[in-house]
Amino acid sequence: MIQLLLFYMLLLGWFLPLFVSGSFALAAPEKPTRFAVIGDMPYSDSEYALLEQPDGAIAKAIKALNPPVLIHLGDFKLARASCSDELFKDRYRQIAQLNPHKTVYTPGDNDWTDCDRLSLNFSQRYDELERLAYLRQIFFQQDELQLSKDIPGLIRQQDFIENARWKIDQVLFASLHLPGTNNGRAQIHRSPIKDALDAADSRDKFNEEWLQQLFDTAISQPMIQAVVIAFHADIYENESDNKPVCTAEIRSDCDGYLAIRALISRRSAEFKKPVLVIHGDSLAYCLHQPYEKIPNLWRLNAPGDRVYIDANRIVFDSANKNKPFTAMGLLDNKPAPSSCGLGFLLDDLLPSLTSTPEKSQP
Repeated sequence: MIQLLLFYMLLLGWFLPLFVSGSFALAAPEKPTRFAVIGDMPYSDSEYALLEQPDGAIAKAIKALNPPVLIHLGDFKLARASCSDELFKDRYRQIAQLNPHKTVYTPGDNDWTDCDRLSLNFSQRYDELERLAYLRQIFFQQDELQLSKDIPGLIRQQDFIENARWKIDQVLFASLHLPGTNNGRAQIHRSPIKDALDAADSRDKFNEEWLQQLFDTAISQPMIQAVVIAFHADIYENESDNKPVCTAEIRSDCDGYLAIRALISRRSAEFKKPVLVIHGDSLAYCLHQPYEKIPNLWRLNAPGDRVYIDANRIVFDSANKNKPFTAMGLLDNKPAPSSCGLGFLLDDLLPSLTSTPEKSQP
């Protein structure tokens, strides 16, 4: 009897580890993946105060959330604000303090392409390519505050340091340097036009290569359940204009986003699992599926741009097949609208406009 008992104990000791961690183990449900997004701010002194540590409301909300990554979608200043060295350094400091060592920043058009705007005072106008070089120096080459140091496994694209890729749980992320102003192909006032367009062509090439690598990696690793792509420009805003794709012959009067938009759509359809594109740049604030024929592709036009002043908490839940991504405001805790218009602003106004005033007390 004792020998039989010892045999069963030995058998249990051999099989138990397999059931717990080996090939016989039942797959545990994946936990939801959470992260935060901000962009298109500060555009004013009041927005600047919201982002300042230790008392700014958005700064405190991000600190309380303590996300594994905060993605800043670019436009850290108003377009007509100065592009001085001092301002760049200050905004770098502010961004770095929002979520120390766990932040990925991708440049917006206000941050460099628009630094030559005619609306600026003459003494405040810069060569946009010179500003891009300085931006890269501050945020990516020197990076004294080490924006992304504590994001495990983060890598940057060779010869194009702005673009990053990393993984959190079951989600593979990538950032692309994709600014507004038609991807830097419009309103070129101080840089040599040929040089600026050459830079745009080069940027397109690097972005395409990085995007292809992202999907190739995601498809080759079955444990990856979703892909998130973050950049600044609203590549969908003027999609209906039907301008031609930018080529070697057509360099400026073209759709600077058509090629990357088509590539995202094609690779998302091939991937079949959920894909979330996150951007800023335009006024609309929404989370929706831009194409009926690609139901696994989602788009978040993030907060900011003077309309919805907040940051977003994003959650990916692989168990939610109908809506795998959710986006909530950090301050108001409301979900992102599913319609990409400005109607969400009326939701806050209508109750006060339609409510019946209370009668005065006698």
